[in-house]
Amino acid sequence: MTEASILHQPINVAELPADPVVVTANEKQRKALAEAYDVVAVNALTASVELRPMPGGGVAVDGRVVADIVQNCVVSLVPVDEHIDETFSLRYVRDPDRLPKPGEELLVEVDAPDPPELLEGIAIDVGALAEEHFALAINPYPRAPGAALPADVDDAGSAKDSPFAVLAALAKSPKPRG
Repeated sequence: MTEASILHQPINVAELPADPVVVTANEKQRKALAEAYDVVAVNALTASVELRPMPGGGVAVDGRVVADIVQNCVVSLVPVDEHIDETFSLRYVRDPDRLPKPGEELLVEVDAPDPPELLEGIAIDVGALAEEHFALAINPYPRAPGAALPADVDDAGSAKDSPFAVLAALAKSPKPRG
């Protein structure tokens, strides 16, 4: 991230805390998160992040983000309560040789840990990590219970008699001779 995150909370990697770091969004941060991620409201957001040293000066990070948000239903625009409970795990290494090489073929497995990231500087921003995983967990298509598309709209979201369908039909019709 080039800018400081809304939940900015750097932790010095030379002095890793023994206990998990707790990140709790205050009212001002919750309002900023709602605006930044285009949701109606962020009613609560808390993350617990554990940092452990790894050989070679690396750091293992394991965390959990729990949040309650309100979004508008994509069908009815009625406010919908959503609950987020997302875990994450990252590894940071100091040695660039331990990173995948550009252009190197990677075998990606769903259950396998992500490749490590390069640890640059003296701190890891656990607030930014919590914010990133919060944003990734937001439901892109929230639906209110019982919300349904109108009968004349198919599942792809287009009307059966859309202007494009009418134009396509006109293009196929015989042209008048004059």
